[in-house]
This record gives sequence, C-alpha cells and structure tokens, in this order.
Amino acid sequence: MSFIQAALIVIQMGTAPLFPDGEKSLQNPLARKIEVICADENKNKYIFHTLKKNPVFRKTKPSLFTRENTAGIYFFLTHIDSTYLYIEDCDYSLLKFLRYKTLHQELGFTVIDSTANIVNREKLRVIRWHKPVKMFMFEDGNTYETEFYEYTEYWQCSEKLDYAPRYPFVKPLPGYLRKNYTKEEESDIKYILSNPIMVFSVIPLDENNHELPYNLEGRSYRHSMETSSGDDIEGIAIDLNSDKIPDAFWYHDVISKKIVELFTRLYINVEGRWIPVWYTYFKEF
Repeated sequence: MSFIQAALIVIQMGTAPLFPDGEKSLQNPLARKIEVICADENKNKYIFHTLKKNPVFRKTKPSLFTRENTAGIYFFLTHIDSTYLYIEDCDYSLLKFLRYKTLHQELGFTVIDSTANIVNREKLRVIRWHKPVKMFMFEDGNTYETEFYEYTEYWQCSEKLDYAPRYPFVKPLPGYLRKNYTKEEESDIKYILSNPIMVFSVIPLDENNHELPYNLEGRSYRHSMETSSGDDIEGIAIDLNSDKIPDAFWYHDVISKKIVELFTRLYINVEGRWIPVWYTYFKEF
C-alpha cells in the first residue's frame, strides 16, 4: 500500500453507478480532503459531506502489515447490530475495488435497474454477482468468513435527499458473530447513533493468495493514540497476530451531538506508519 495521500478528491453521485466500466483501483490512502456531492439532471449540486483534517498519528512499531501484503486487500469496518451486517460505501472506494476484483477474477455478474417503494418510486441499481464475494471479519479471537452477492445504490439526488439511502451499501450474510448493546445502551438512541459497533474486516483481491493468512486471532479493545501534535484520541484497536502491537485503529469523530453527526475513520499500521484507509459518515435527519 502506498503512503501517498492525494490532496483533494471530489466524489460525484447522482447517476446510476457504472459496472464494470468506470474508475477501478486497489485501495489507496484517504485523501487529505474528500468532498462528496450529488449533481442532478438540472445541474443542481448538493454537498453531502466533506471529510478533512485526518489526524496524523505518531509512528509505532511495525507488526503484521507491509506494503507488499496489503496491496491486494480492501480494509474496512462492518457495522454490526446483533447478527445484522451492513457496509456503507460513502466515497465509492469499495465500488472501485469491486470493479478491479471482478475483472481480475473474471467474476460473473448482472446489473439490474429497478425501483423500490419507500415513499415514492425510488430508482436503484443493483450489481449482483453470480457467485458470492467473500469477506473476512476479525473479532473475539476468531476469523469470521461471510459473503455478499449485491451492491446497491438508490442513485437519484432527489431521492437521496428524501427518504432513500444516501450512500450505496452492501448487506453481507449474517453468521456466527454477534454484537449487542447493553440494555442500558439500548435505551439511549443518541448513544447508539453516536457509537455504532464496528468490526475490522477485509476483502482480498484473490482469496487464493495466502501471503496474508486469514486465520488471525484478532480481538478489539479500547485504546488511545497520540497524534503528531501531542493530542490523544480515544478509539478501538485490534492486534491480529498477538504481538501486543496494534495493527488497526478506528474511532468515532463526533461533529455534533445535538443532531448526531459523525465520521468513523479506520487506520492500519503499515510498517510502523498509521495510514488512513477508510471512513464512513452518518448524520441524523
């Protein structure tokens, strides 16, 4: 994985996602600024969110990940509630990787245009693979393998601004992994919205490449990271190879508590450097 971050990336939504045509790439570090807009057929543009000021963390000891063994892996967090799994693709980085993977492995797929009756007739596009796309989640000292068949986006700006899901998403099949809020936490909707439960996850470009083993024994734990400016950020880390060095770190950056708005950023330890690789965004409406 490269250490180089682009200065600015503008993500434009508002059209049905192309597949397998369109931009395709392996995962890159997050740009220093990402602006996500939606442009409709009348050339109206709506800013959905802007990610910026990603913290720079102090270097640490190298552990599992190197530039070489991360090159063919997409890193992300899976949102889990009990056994329900959900992945949101706020910046199309997952879509770009899936285009690359589909062509690389010559995966069969179908593109389906349809509508769903949420409030009106909301238009959506579904990319459906003939065989499942495998993914791995690491938690509680186990490796959990699951899969998904579809990538979905309700793509029209007017519907994104109304009731349809604003960002494209994947719903992996539930498995044995279960994560629940406590009874006290369940009674506080603000807490749940501000503290989504996330699980460290990967999708390999090629499941038959065993350079990075998928039988790792990761277990997440509360952890504090120091930035280059001396600030401490509280979040969650995971040590995947039991050397007591964190291999990944993520935290919820709460922008507003009155109307819940937050970014969740994921960093991985590549040769001792903390690289921001993925994020998700939520705003209560």
